[in-house]
Amino acid sequence: MSPYRFHILTALTGRDLHGAGIVRDVLDQTGGEVRLWPATLYGTLDELAVEGLIGELGDAERPEGTSGRRRYYRITPEGRRVLAAQVARLDGLVRTARQRLGEA
Repeated sequence: MSPYRFHILTALTGRDLHGAGIVRDVLDQTGGEVRLWPATLYGTLDELAVEGLIGELGDAERPEGTSGRRRYYRITPEGRRVLAAQVARLDGLVRTARQRLGEA
């Protein structure tokens, strides 16, 4: 899983967000190290939606009082499953690296 996909799914685990909200959350997650430019953000969002990992909210699901021009996204149950599997895989890699560093 690419870092962009990982960070976008992670951003959406806490709440539904629009594009600019996802960009801000990813900046916060990474201490400003990962910046999602529009082409990367919306291309990745489209891919995640096609794969069924996120969904775009309909008008009735959008937060009240928000602009109809903003597209809001929500992680799906399958997206949560895929993200959890990736977190477990990364956790295993980190544990192995820490063990090996301790042996050095």
